Amino acid sequence: MAEATEQRARVVGAEAKRVKREVLGIPDQRKHRERPAKPLTSRAKEPGTQQRTYRYRFYPTDVQAQQLVQTFGACRWVYNEGLALRVKAWSDHRVSIGFAETSRALTGWRQAGKTSWLQAVSSTVLQQSLRHLDSAFTRFFNGHP
Repeated sequence: MAEATEQRARVVGAEAKRVKREVLGIPDQRKHRERPAKPLTSRAKEPGTQQRTYRYRFYPTDVQAQQLVQTFGACRWVYNEGLALRVKAWSDHRVSIGFAETSRALTGWRQAGKTSWLQAVSSTVLQQSLRHLDSAFTRFFNGHP
């Protein structure tokens, strides 16, 4: 006798916000409406300009090498933690989490006592690792390798 698999529906709307906030610990989104808008700047090249290519080699000192190791380790930890958060949210609560939610979770991770070591690393590279995670999910669900 075949056992029926339980198919739960995806959670959306106010219930999804509640699960993200209360169960997963992801804070609500804050709007930045008070910030003044910046005018757009053109990045068009001047007529008659040419591009040049340069190749550089990097020989880090011992201190720089240690900073790189620390940065790469933090990026790897954030990527894996973001992946675990997304998998847990979907498997336990049927809530979909994107880049914005994982980025807000990163803020919480940086402020937490156990993971305060993330403050020693630039938040830009940590957010970029979350962008890489988001693009991997997007490519997977679009059927691209």
